[in-house]
Amino acid sequence: MTLIATILGIVAGICLYIGLLHLLIAYGRLQTALHFCFGLVCLGVCAYILALILTYQTTNVENYIIAKKLASSIGYVDGITIVWFVALYTKVKPMRLILVLNSVYVISLLINQISATGILYSHISSLSSISLPWSESITHPKGTLNPLFSFQLLALNSSAVFLFYACYRQYRRGEKQAALTLCLSVVILVGTVQHDRQVDLGTIKFIYLAGFGFMSFVVIMSLRLRKELIQAVKLGEQLIESERLRKIAVEVERNRLARDLHDSVSQTLFTVATIAEALPRVWKRNPEVAQEGLEELAQLTQGALAEMRNLLVELRPSGLADKPLGELLQQLTKGIQGRASFQVITTVEGERSLSNEVKLVFYRITQEALNNIIKYAQATLVSVSLHGDSQEIVLRISDNGCGFDSNKIPSGHLGIAIMKERAESIGAIFYLSSYPGEGTEIVLSWSIASLKIGNGE
Repeated sequence: MTLIATILGIVAGICLYIGLLHLLIAYGRLQTALHFCFGLVCLGVCAYILALILTYQTTNVENYIIAKKLASSIGYVDGITIVWFVALYTKVKPMRLILVLNSVYVISLLINQISATGILYSHISSLSSISLPWSESITHPKGTLNPLFSFQLLALNSSAVFLFYACYRQYRRGEKQAALTLCLSVVILVGTVQHDRQVDLGTIKFIYLAGFGFMSFVVIMSLRLRKELIQAVKLGEQLIESERLRKIAVEVERNRLARDLHDSVSQTLFTVATIAEALPRVWKRNPEVAQEGLEELAQLTQGALAEMRNLLVELRPSGLADKPLGELLQQLTKGIQGRASFQVITTVEGERSLSNEVKLVFYRITQEALNNIIKYAQATLVSVSLHGDSQEIVLRISDNGCGFDSNKIPSGHLGIAIMKERAESIGAIFYLSSYPGEGTEIVLSWSIASLKIGNGE
């Protein structure tokens, strides 16, 4: 008995360790119900194996009955916890069926405790010895089978059907690897349990293997749960990082909008307020000058309104999708005109329907180019033209400003590089021409051929 007891003791220790580990995981509030239930399964398996060791070590009928009843009772409790664990793991929870299975297990447990010799035998006359291949022997009872033993068979067979059904449902739901892993552990467990029933019936004379089947179930499912837990933790970390990046992006966008509001709308409104305050006094002295001020006031107000519309479009992504590109560019240049010291001529001819991605790139490049003109060009005239047909759409932005040497762009000025990257993202051609004292021209060309190349056609 030394070898069997040693091996079973090691198996019980493994199950105890795994059970305590999963209870700690449940205490840490990581899939609490699932890991708590699995922890109970592991502890139950440990208790069952220890009771099985007692069964092997008994030398008289009375002690054998006590040990056998204890092992059977713990086995029924294990059956209940395994059913609940599989229901939680596979998310297959037919509550009525589970309650019926639990009821059959409870009835079997009660019969086992009430009967004088347990649920398996109605009478045990003596213990016999069975020799094992490695020169050890185990005790085996001689007695009469109990007709109520059928309740145990009903509980075991019904549970096996439910476990395989849950695996099937999980597989059909698309969780194939998890279902196959569970099915493998269930096959081993059910096979060893059925082997033990044959040992009880006297068909096979060998040691009980259910303890090893339980251990296989515990080890296989523990490894699977560990893998899923690591994946869940990584996913949680990714979600936290995504939320952090989202908050950073929101803060950056808020700062940009605040800067745009300050650079455009707020300054324009300040100018409007200044002119409006001075107009009554000017009107009394010189109505003609006041009339020019009113016209400027109207122009500034329209520009501020256009700027606000542009900002609202950027805040509401559907705003880009709802309007054609030509209308968006006209609204953008109108807003720029309201706060710039130069004249903007906008031309839109032959516009065609564009995807939101392409439309956004054209819009952003135009916006960046106009902002650069305001900051650096010192221009008096700016032209924005959009020409399109069924095959190609071309955007040209030019100014008569001071220009610059495009080969000597200072480090830290990323505007042009960003415009090029935006153009490349949709397969468009970006061209910039500028010389000191001769102004600047930007050409952005996108065609159906670019779209097909980008799609790999």
